[in-house]
Amino acid sequence: MKRILILSMMVFLLAGMSLPVLAEEPIKIGIVTSMSGPLEYYGIMQTRGFELGIEYATGGTNEVLGRPIEILIEDSGMDPGTGVTKARELIERHGVHFLQGTASSAVALAIQDVSLEYERIFMVAPAAADSITGSNWNKYTFRTASTTTQDALTGGVYAARELGDEFVIFVPDSAWGRDTASAWRAAIEGEGGTIINEIFVAPDTSDFTPYLLRLMQDRPDAAVVAWAGAGGIQLFDQIDEYNLYDYMAITSGFGDIPALQAMGDSIIGAQGMMKYFHTLPDNEINDWLVEKYTERYAGPPDLFVPDAFAAAVALVQAIETAGTIDTDTLIETMRGMEFDTPKGKMVFRPEDHQALQAMYIVEMQEVEGYDYPVPVLLQEMSMEDTAPPITVED
Repeated sequence: MKRILILSMMVFLLAGMSLPVLAEEPIKIGIVTSMSGPLEYYGIMQTRGFELGIEYATGGTNEVLGRPIEILIEDSGMDPGTGVTKARELIERHGVHFLQGTASSAVALAIQDVSLEYERIFMVAPAAADSITGSNWNKYTFRTASTTTQDALTGGVYAARELGDEFVIFVPDSAWGRDTASAWRAAIEGEGGTIINEIFVAPDTSDFTPYLLRLMQDRPDAAVVAWAGAGGIQLFDQIDEYNLYDYMAITSGFGDIPALQAMGDSIIGAQGMMKYFHTLPDNEINDWLVEKYTERYAGPPDLFVPDAFAAAVALVQAIETAGTIDTDTLIETMRGMEFDTPKGKMVFRPEDHQALQAMYIVEMQEVEGYDYPVPVLLQEMSMEDTAPPITVED
């Protein structure tokens, strides 16, 4: 009987040794963004930045807590309804643990309701509308992109101090455009400037002539021209064609590299706000990002790459710190959490989960080796100087 028992144990152990070791289940992150349409390039920057952020934060393993990270990408086409449908499918059909997005503020605002319903953390970048971490905020929302008010507290304050007394705001008629106008108005008026007109333009406009004629009739000291997505090249081509720079200063947040190429020599000497340009930050993470991105995509990281990179870094750091992907534990871990990014240190403000961050005042100059105007740093604004007001209601 004893020999039978021993033999049975040996068979059991040998059989157990021959069983394959089951791999850990992946941690799934669902990205919803614009991979087609006017904001397609923003979506490309976002997805590339997030993937590189995961690579950097995990030391190239793409694993955290011993579990592989799986990224699933869906195209919203800049449509809020489509974005909601895609977010639901990612959760219900694919079982994603986290959501990340989007290029469009309108889509991000819609997906916030999905994150609340399914209790999924939503890492927002590059969408910038103030309401995302303001009137539409919920506890599952964390944003690493700067808000329109952070942009305005950088560029608007500078404009009111340096560029004149009377301003016209020229923006797309969209959630982001409306928030931008409101934020720049507040910043400029807070410094004693006057807004004499606001011009809202259909986002799909390709001929800006009637709007620019209205702007010329207003004859402000300076115009805040802010644009997002397709149409930007045509807009600045027409600004140059109508010689608006001879009539007024043109300022705002300077855009991505294609926009700088489109504006060309006409903006040499122009000063304004910049979220990011790959030569502005001076830190090891940005050096890594520039090297890897250029090696992989034959060009430097552009405007919105670091926003999504920072979202990935923050998420991995929070999971490692908490030792779990439990939602409530991660929310508490990320509130007030500091993390290092290509733009330097960021911190999630506990009250609204908005990442406070440095911003830049630049002057456009000719720089050897570039075939377009390059932003040269005039002043780095601290995260404290550009912190937006807390508007979340208890």
